[in-house]
Amino acid sequence: MRSRPFIVLYVAVFVATFGISLVSPLLPVYAENLGATGVWIGFTFASFAITHSISGPLIGRLSDRYQRKPFIILGLLCYLAAALGYLTADSFAQIIAFRMLSGVGTGLIFSVARAYIGEMVPSGYEGRWFGVFATADIIGFGSGPMFAGLIRGWLGFDAVFIAMALIMGASTLIIMILLPPRPPQALNTNQKALFQTNASIWNALKDRLTVALTFRHVLFSFSWGSTLAFLAVRLENELLIGPVAIGLAFGVQNFASGISQPMLGWLTDHMNRVILVAVGLVFAGGCVVAVGTVGNLPLVLVFMILLGASGAMTQVAASALEIVAGRRVGLGTVIGLGSSGGGVGILCGAVLGGYLVDLFDTSAAFLFAGAVMIFGTPLFLLLVKGQSTKSESGVI
Repeated sequence: MRSRPFIVLYVAVFVATFGISLVSPLLPVYAENLGATGVWIGFTFASFAITHSISGPLIGRLSDRYQRKPFIILGLLCYLAAALGYLTADSFAQIIAFRMLSGVGTGLIFSVARAYIGEMVPSGYEGRWFGVFATADIIGFGSGPMFAGLIRGWLGFDAVFIAMALIMGASTLIIMILLPPRPPQALNTNQKALFQTNASIWNALKDRLTVALTFRHVLFSFSWGSTLAFLAVRLENELLIGPVAIGLAFGVQNFASGISQPMLGWLTDHMNRVILVAVGLVFAGGCVVAVGTVGNLPLVLVFMILLGASGAMTQVAASALEIVAGRRVGLGTVIGLGSSGGGVGILCGAVLGGYLVDLFDTSAAFLFAGAVMIFGTPLFLLLVKGQSTKSESGVI
């Protein structure tokens, strides 16, 4: 993990996620100021999931066959263009268009970066490596909203978008100058696992572990679609909380996740990963319900912290299992399919959540999202039942 590619990607992903998270929590409020109602607020936030879901598997497949570095650079440039687009937009329809461009960037950056790291991971150490690497985007996403609240409070929305553009430019330069074109071999010289590069997306979908992991992305992201799309609106309109406190609410969840990731990574390499995924899903679903129903900021912060920890558990264990599946059907393809499933989950969660908000109130979106996660967990367990989830070291 001390190799230059790992450190370069860690720094670049941190910088990129920091820039992305500057604007993501504010877009629903920004769209509302431009005239969007509940469903359109949800769609504004989740519209990136359409292009993300369509492009994710193709990007993963192509990155298995070609160098991964150009895809990461292209993704950062997509986000740079989106930031400049937000700056000039004067309707929520334009916000949606640039948000969809961000969806392509998401698949290019995060799926391919994780696949790059995955090729370096020694067998049996998947949880530990991804537990550490995941802190880059977790801490980036956690700190961005807090700074966004400060910037918006002092300088307005335009300054937030300018900051995002500058940060994306810096991350692009880091990758272009310092990242090697191809990952080095794993540091563990006994690592002999070769990743499949020629399997088709259709063949990957015949692998039930890959299908189960993709479905897990749908479940987990469904909750994020509702939580991220409507938490800022709920806190500002119902609990009368200002922008700095809203940034804090998003930030504590991400920091809790980031702090717990390395420890959970070690746990993932020593315990049953399937059980950890399922337990994390159920606890995260309960926290989503609580966040949408409690009536004051301290309780919101408590459940956002618990949501961060439980979400980290399911994410790290699933990431380790993705490497196991990737050795059979292509790591970029597995991660790309999962990324696509995550896009579908976010889109459905945000749009259906918006529909429920229009019918009832914001709490309905959180209740529905939490229930989907909890009651979908048995189906995940059914899909993975009987499938080989062991790495070469025997970890399950």
